[in-house]
Order: sequence, then structure tokens, then C-alpha cells
Amino acid sequence: MLNVGDVLILEDIDAKEVKRYKSKIVEIRNEELYIDYPFDEATGKTSFLLNDQKLKAYIVTKEQNVFTFYTSIIGRKKIEIPVIIMSFPGNDSLEKAQRRRYVRVPSIVDVAVHPLFDDFKPFTTTSLDISAGGIAILAPQENDFIIGKTIVLWLVLPFEGETHRYVKTKAHIIRVNSQVVEGKQRVSLEFDGLTPIQRQDLIQFSFDQQLKHRRKGMKN
Repeated sequence: MLNVGDVLILEDIDAKEVKRYKSKIVEIRNEELYIDYPFDEATGKTSFLLNDQKLKAYIVTKEQNVFTFYTSIIGRKKIEIPVIIMSFPGNDSLEKAQRRRYVRVPSIVDVAVHPLFDDFKPFTTTSLDISAGGIAILAPQENDFIIGKTIVLWLVLPFEGETHRYVKTKAHIIRVNSQVVEGKQRVSLEFDGLTPIQRQDLIQFSFDQQLKHRRKGMKN
């Protein structure tokens, strides 16, 4: 199921705030995975993971499926390149990630998209759907958006009878639609590290949008 070259996202399960590292599988050996030295998505710097450090791993396969498992760092080794060795419980222990804990509703809101690093120019766009867990946006085709990439989003949430609410959050890409329309493609993202207030704002906004769609359906 897994292949050399698959993208690997590691999440520190003991950290007080979201800490995510990105790497790739270099070699698969029975109950071990050899991976590139990962880099911290927040800083772009190579990270030094400690032996016995416990992590949650997200594997992004070439088929764009996402699987999770729990792992720990075993050690380091030098083959053709320096690698980190991590435990692997086997294919039978992989769980397909369930991304839709929150219902997404069709909704058009203004979104400003910024890079974590200077790897693309910031741009503004609109959403296609939104939930308290993630969002789908339209992105220019020329942007190098791949699964696992983390970006920064500014969302403008219009609530009836009050001023707009603003949500700034990191989000990582979970799906990129290969179909391009007028130079743009659909990109689906999952939010990272929302505060309780931000999450509540998104839950309330999603609920309001569902009510609006129901009212429109009743009128039609």
C-alpha cells in the first residue's frame, strides 16, 4: 500500500500546540520506515526528532489517499543519505483518514491566501464550501499546490445583522482537483490549530448557511 516517495506528515502528539513535520519515505523495511530528515512546517527548518518521540503519522499515497497510524522514532542511520528510522505497525494497522467530522455547506466567502514561506505570491479568492473543519477554494493553476502543503488563510465570515468576523488560520491541503476551469482549480484544505472561538464562529456560520439553504429550498 505504501511506496517509496510517499509524502509523510508527522504530528507531535505531546506538544501543547500543533507541531507538524513533513518528510518522505526513503525505504520500507518490515516494521520500520526510513524517512528523510523532516522539516518543521512552521519554520521551514530541519527538525531534530528525539529517540522514542511519539508521533501521529499521516501518509499521503500516490493515489492521493490519506492514512494514519501512530509511531515513534527508533534511531538514525546513514545509507545513501542520512535517514531517520521510525516504527511501522504494518499495512493492516493503517486507518483511512476521515476528514468530514463537520458538515461542509456550499458558501461563497472572501479568502486571502498567503504562503508560510515565499514560495508563491499571496492572492485573494472565494470559497466553494466551508465547515468548522475545512474549506474548499479556487486557486490559480500556476501555484504549486500539493497534498500536505501548509498555507495561511484569512477568511471573511459575513453574519446577518452584524459586522463581519475574521478568521486567520493555518490550513493544509488534503485534495487538489486536476480539472482546471478558466485557469483555476479546486483545492480542499483542513484547518490547523483553530482557537475555540474561531471554531465556534465557523460552526455558527456553517449552521446559518445550512438554514439559508433550507429556506431557499422551501421557497422554491
